[in-house]
Amino acid sequence: MRIRERMLPAGWYPASASACKAEIEQFIAGSPPLPTGTTVFGGIVPHAGWHFSGKAAARVFGLASKITQPQVVCVFGGHLGGNSPPLLVTETAWETPLGDIPLATEFYEPLAKRLTLREEYPGDNTIEVQIPFVKYFFPQAKLLALRSPHSATAIELGQAVAAVARELKVSLLAFGSTDLTHYGPNYGFSPQGYGPAAVNWVKTVNDKKFIDQALKLDGAGMLKTAAEDQSACSAGGAVAAVAAAKQLGARKAALIDYYTSYDIMPNDSFVGYAGIMLEG
Repeated sequence: MRIRERMLPAGWYPASASACKAEIEQFIAGSPPLPTGTTVFGGIVPHAGWHFSGKAAARVFGLASKITQPQVVCVFGGHLGGNSPPLLVTETAWETPLGDIPLATEFYEPLAKRLTLREEYPGDNTIEVQIPFVKYFFPQAKLLALRSPHSATAIELGQAVAAVARELKVSLLAFGSTDLTHYGPNYGFSPQGYGPAAVNWVKTVNDKKFIDQALKLDGAGMLKTAAEDQSACSAGGAVAAVAAAKQLGARKAALIDYYTSYDIMPNDSFVGYAGIMLEG
């Protein structure tokens, strides 16, 4: 058995099971339930350290878990350019503070027959910060983990994952990992200056453009908006999740949570976070 070890330091998410559970329970406290009759096929979650984006991610995973307990949870990460092929995590399990989570190795060969994949090497945060959430909320599920490029290949990847799930006759939820606008001097992007007016612009204009495309389940629009407006750092991951969810039956989406790191720690440099549910 090949187990992927934790790579991110404890500042990203807690090091112990008890601390992970305590933070998760705090994140989801007071989260309103989804409307009766809602079906879910996945979601879009942010991927900063838990102190900043954990609440939005936990609420999406948590609400989905109350609706269904799939056999496989797929997490699409990103941080890849448009020319990269998708990257597949090829180990057999992934270490978390809550215990190892088995990986859905049965997907590896069928996916490789459908599109070009390369092996993903440890170190990127876009998937790893989600893994304890998956283990906590879906304790019986296997994990499928891929990083998706910022290109139309993201749509092909999502569709391929859904097709393999159907072929294998397993239930699957698809989650895409992306943060939104990276604003300020730390990121070399500050078209609206600094202070509350800049924060308001990010929230009501720049991030809203990407969120609006996601709520329409428009993968091509998400890729275009992210490229033109610098409104998402891992649009490919979100687009792959949307594509997979649509193939599985998603017809709409709902914004579960939205805020920026400025709301937690005011600074001239800040990042937007959205939690979105992909629904039937």
